[in-house]
Amino acid sequence: MTGSAAGEARRLPSRYLPAAYLESAPKLAGSLLAGVVYLFAPAVWPGAWAWVALGPLIAVLVCEPVWRWTFTRVAITPTHLRVTTGAVHRRDQSLAWADVGTVDSRQSWAFARWRLHALTLSQAGDERTKVQLWAADDELHRAVTRYAGHALARAGRGDVTDRGDDPGLGAVADAEPAGILLYRVRTTQLLLASVVYGQFALIGGGAALALSETLGTIGADEVIARWLPLPPAAWALVIAAGIVALGLVLTVVRYASFEVRREPDARLVISYGLLSTHTRSIAPGAVIGVVLQRNLVETLLGRVRLSVLTTDSAAQLGTNLVLPSLPRRAVARLLREAFGEDPATRLPTVDRGGRALAAGLAVLASLTAVTLLAGWAAAAQGWPPVFVLSAGALALAVAWPVSRVLCARLDAETGSDRVVLLVSHLVQRQTVLDTAAVHIVATSRLATRPLLAHLCYYAGMPRTFRALRFVAADVDALSARVARSIPLARTRRRALRTAAGPLASTP
Repeated sequence: MTGSAAGEARRLPSRYLPAAYLESAPKLAGSLLAGVVYLFAPAVWPGAWAWVALGPLIAVLVCEPVWRWTFTRVAITPTHLRVTTGAVHRRDQSLAWADVGTVDSRQSWAFARWRLHALTLSQAGDERTKVQLWAADDELHRAVTRYAGHALARAGRGDVTDRGDDPGLGAVADAEPAGILLYRVRTTQLLLASVVYGQFALIGGGAALALSETLGTIGADEVIARWLPLPPAAWALVIAAGIVALGLVLTVVRYASFEVRREPDARLVISYGLLSTHTRSIAPGAVIGVVLQRNLVETLLGRVRLSVLTTDSAAQLGTNLVLPSLPRRAVARLLREAFGEDPATRLPTVDRGGRALAAGLAVLASLTAVTLLAGWAAAAQGWPPVFVLSAGALALAVAWPVSRVLCARLDAETGSDRVVLLVSHLVQRQTVLDTAAVHIVATSRLATRPLLAHLCYYAGMPRTFRALRFVAADVDALSARVARSIPLARTRRRALRTAAGPLASTP
C-alpha cells in the first residue's frame, strides 16, 4: 500500500470527519429544529422535556465521527485484516482474507463528495462476526477488495448487448474480464415489483408519517387545512395517493440502477442506488442455495422473486435479493444460465400457480376462521373486548406455525446434490439447498411410522425446517450422507472459491 507499510496500523482517512458530518447534517438540523420548536412552544407536548431525548441524540451525532476517527485503527497484511476500536474497552477483530464470504460497499451522497466508501466484510456468522470499516479512501478500498478477491467497481455500460426477447431480463455481456451482466433493472419493472410486494407502502407510509408529525409539530397542518378545506374522505384519498407516489419515488431512488453481475471467478456482484450506492460481492463459497418466492398477487400475475441464500444471511432477513419480481420464464432461464440449476427440479417457475393460489386462499380462509371463532367464543363467555381481541390473537399465533408445518414439503431425492424445501402458505417459498450445507436430518416417528421430518442448516444463524410431507427412504439416505460428510457451513471449503458455479459442491 502506498504511503504506509503493509501491516502498519493506520487511522481512518481524515476526510471521514467532514464526510460524516455532511451525511448527518439533515438529522442534526432536524433535531435542532425540533428542539427549538419544543423549547419555544410550551403548548406542544412534551415541550422543553423533549430535550431529554433530543440532547443525547444530538450529542451522538456530533461526537460519534470524532470518536470513531480517534479510536479506530486498521492494519492490512497479505493474510488478514485487523481492525481495533474503542478507548476504554478495546476490541480487536481479525479476519483472514480466505474467510471473507461477502463484501458490502456503501457510498452515500456525502461520502461520494469526499471519495470515500463504507465497507463491511462478513464470514459465516451473525452481526458480531462482521468487520466494519467506517470509511475507506480509494487506496484502502482497492487494497481491501484486492486482498479479499472481491472486485466491487461497477462495470461500464458499454460491454453489454440487449436481450430483447425476454421483458425485464435486461442484458447479457460477452465473456470479458469485467464479468457478465446477468440482469439490469428497468424502471417499469422496479415500480411493478414495488407494488407487487408492498415495498411502496412500507417506504411511503413511513415517510408520510414522519412528514405528518413534522407538520403537526410546527403547526403547519392547521394552515394547510385552512387553505384546502376538503372533506375527510377527500383528505383520505389525497393522503393515500401521496403515500403511493412518495413510496414509488423513494423506491426508485433507493434501488435505481439495480444490476447483477457474475464475475469470471463465479462471484455475484449486486449493486444499486441513486443518491446512496450499495455494492455487495458474494463469493461462491458463501452461497449455499437459492430461494424463490411469490405471494398471492405475484401468483396471479405469473411472477417470481429470486434470492441467494448465503452463510451470512441473518443480516438480510434470510436472503440476498438478486431479482425483483419477474416473469416465471425469465427467472427460470436465469436459474439455468447463472446457477446451473437442474431443469428437472420442480420450481415455482414451472407451473402457473393454480395450486399455490388455491392453497394460499385456503390458508387465509382457515386462519381468518380460527381467529374469528376464538373471538366469538370469548365474546359468548361475556369477556371484555380486550380479552376477546387477545383470544383471537392467541389463536392466530398458535395456528400460524402449525399451518406452515402442514403446508411444508421436503424433497431429498437419492443421488441428488440438492434438497428442496417448499412451503405453500400465504407466500409460496421454495429453498433449493446444497446438501453440503445440511447439518442434521432426522424424523420423528409415531410407533414405527415416520411422522415429521426435521432438517437443520446454517445461514447466518441455525435454521430448522420441519415438514409433514416427505419420503422416509429419501430422508434416511440424506441423513446417512450428511453423517459421512462435513457440512459446508462448519468449515471453509476454499476449493469452492474456484468452483464452476455458485451452487457447485465439492466431492
